[in-house]
Amino acid sequence: MRGYSVGALAVLGISVGVMLIVYGGDFLPFNFFYVPAWIFTPLGAYTIFYAFVSGGDSTYYAVWGSIMFIIGLASILHTVVSPLVLIGLLIFVIVAISLATYWRKTSE
Repeated sequence: MRGYSVGALAVLGISVGVMLIVYGGDFLPFNFFYVPAWIFTPLGAYTIFYAFVSGGDSTYYAVWGSIMFIIGLASILHTVVSPLVLIGLLIFVIVAISLATYWRKTSE
């Protein structure tokens, strides 16, 4: 299995490329607040996926993937949902990941 960095670089390149095509072709009006969403949401989703697929340090990748994903969602949903709600959701997700890791380690 290839390392995390190869897939992360591919996801980052694809998402930035699609963003440039969408904004450069005037398919959507440019909004600076959506730029982090184009970068962090796909990268966070890939990192969470990698955490479940890889046999390595899945807790590390799951936590950082969740953080990146929530940053992207906050960028998209800042007009609909308060970023504080998303930060609260992130705290619950990190606690759930930590508890699952703890219970998995103690059962071994």
